[in-house]
Amino acid sequence: MKILMTGGSGLLGKEILKLDSSISAPAHTELDVTDKSSIEKNIDKFKPDVFLHVAAKTKPPEHEENPEQGIEHNIVGTANVAQSCIKHNIRLVYTSSDYVYGGDGPHKEDEGLFVPSNFLSSKIGGECAVRVHKNSLILRLSFGPMPFSWEKVYENQYNSKLYVDEMAPLVLNATKSDEVGIMNIGGPRTSLFEYAKRTRPDIENIPKPDWVPHDTSLDLTKMMKVLGVENLEELIKHDNKK
Repeated sequence: MKILMTGGSGLLGKEILKLDSSISAPAHTELDVTDKSSIEKNIDKFKPDVFLHVAAKTKPPEHEENPEQGIEHNIVGTANVAQSCIKHNIRLVYTSSDYVYGGDGPHKEDEGLFVPSNFLSSKIGGECAVRVHKNSLILRLSFGPMPFSWEKVYENQYNSKLYVDEMAPLVLNATKSDEVGIMNIGGPRTSLFEYAKRTRPDIENIPKPDWVPHDTSLDLTKMMKVLGVENLEELIKHDNKK
């Protein structure tokens, strides 16, 4: 299976490349999703069976200051990729965010979405473009850098976060599957505080801003069935308590 991936220099992309060095991951200067001709040139060069679209503008505060970047990269760029994948009959896998969910979890793939910020609006815009392609899979991911990068976390915020090296094998396996539609990917339900403590025992709590959903924990029934995960706890590699 030939895989062409965007975002190879990013947090998740780097981990995926460690697992499968056969993946083609051109630099942004070589594959620019905002340029249709650039996408076409790379498809012609690498002739992929699957296009794994990981690259995105992902810093929420920057989207509030400059919303144009979300439209250009996360919406229009993703739509360009989807158009080319439809044209060439290439399977498309798109990484989205668990932050599209609001209210109490665990959240199922078919429930209504919550978009309180420009960043999340841009990710949903990308999802809409991808869903037009019948042979596509949207992955709503819950993960972060390893180790936890900050000294403080939001209190009373719950999720299904994994660390990026725990997440990468799941994304790669989903990419190589023949599943279509939408699939949540993450780990056991946890608080952000407990998640951070796994790699940052000195972590402190701070009040949560309004734009951050209070519970983005995921229903992972589909993931477990498709990827053959029997026990979510087995996904945990980093735990200070062990």
